[in-house]
Amino acid sequence: MLSSFSKNIQSTLLASFFSSLVYACTIPYLIIYLASLFSKETLGILVMISVILSFIAGIVGGYLADNFQRKKVLLVFQNVFGISLFIIALNFIGILPQSFWLIGGYLICGIAYNLYRSASDAVLLDSTVLHERKKVYQLHYWTFNLSMALGASIGGFLFKHYLIYLFLGAAFLQFIISAFFQKNLTYTNTISHSEGKTIFHALFTNYSIAAKDKRWVTLVLGFALYNAAEMSLQNYTGVRLSKEFDSLTLFSIPIDGVRMLSLLQVVNTIMVVCFTFIVSKIIEKKTERTVVIVGLVIYISGYGLMASANSIYFLIPLMILATLGELASAPILSARKVDLIPEDKQASYLSFGALSFQGSQLLAAVGLTLGGYLTAGLISGYIIILGLAGIYFVVSSLYHFEKSSKS
Repeated sequence: MLSSFSKNIQSTLLASFFSSLVYACTIPYLIIYLASLFSKETLGILVMISVILSFIAGIVGGYLADNFQRKKVLLVFQNVFGISLFIIALNFIGILPQSFWLIGGYLICGIAYNLYRSASDAVLLDSTVLHERKKVYQLHYWTFNLSMALGASIGGFLFKHYLIYLFLGAAFLQFIISAFFQKNLTYTNTISHSEGKTIFHALFTNYSIAAKDKRWVTLVLGFALYNAAEMSLQNYTGVRLSKEFDSLTLFSIPIDGVRMLSLLQVVNTIMVVCFTFIVSKIIEKKTERTVVIVGLVIYISGYGLMASANSIYFLIPLMILATLGELASAPILSARKVDLIPEDKQASYLSFGALSFQGSQLLAAVGLTLGGYLTAGLISGYIIILGLAGIYFVVSSLYHFEKSSKS
């Protein structure tokens, strides 16, 4: 399927796949490593600081994508991301032993990753034509989920004994990705010049365009709320399992809390690879609104209950359910989301829409901090309530607004 698209689409999807894999095999496990150094409350605050900085970086990244050549933005910040991973590896080696370098590397990773996400999204959207857009974004969804699950699986199994090699390898892979992307991407974009305006005025103007669209704002808020469920797996659930999960042996392989997290991602990976297009085929004649609601309810329930489950016999079935819910709803939402973006305001809408990612991370980080004071069952409730609110906003945006505009 990939070969049927243009070289720019192929290059963007491949670069996105490997960058997401690098992120998934390092950052969630870096948080678990930091949990061995700090309390849940302190770690939660550190994660929230990272999310806030990433949130700001996402805003600035959208501005840079509009006002500079996106290919150059990608080159600079993809390499900064690689450098930050290399700094973390040097800390593990002992060359930069102070915690300052470890925390600094972690914060820079989040900032750099979010500075180039908007540019990457805009390049992909610009490179597609209308008749192929649904297939491109379905493939993008599939490759993104595969990369995140595969990366988390690799990270989980290398974390305990090969941490140094994990981060060194990730850093060099990121540099290779950047070089590959620059060589294969043939792309230039129109630059929006804001003469006589300060950067802050330009930023405000850029985001105010999308912020005035109530339907779009409602959708972005909904995405942030329900995606917090999956983000909690990388934050609260991962940290809790690393400390509370009772180790066991599965097919002669010792499974501790970190490897249990990785095993959950393996299950997710297998299902994404094997069932994405099968599930899409099964539901294609079903009522879209019903599929979205049922899929999202299953999705947030699965991830929410995982936050308090401690048995492999509950965790794996919950991951299967959550993934099925995601496979049913996510491709529809990806296509519908793009359909709401006016062709002449793509960068502004994409930049604003990317804030849902930081928003979901922030809500998951809040859950991690609350985990220092509340029981796991209450955190499950927190995640599910956020998810249900997210479903309400998403459905209101996609279907209630649509009906209102027709009446």
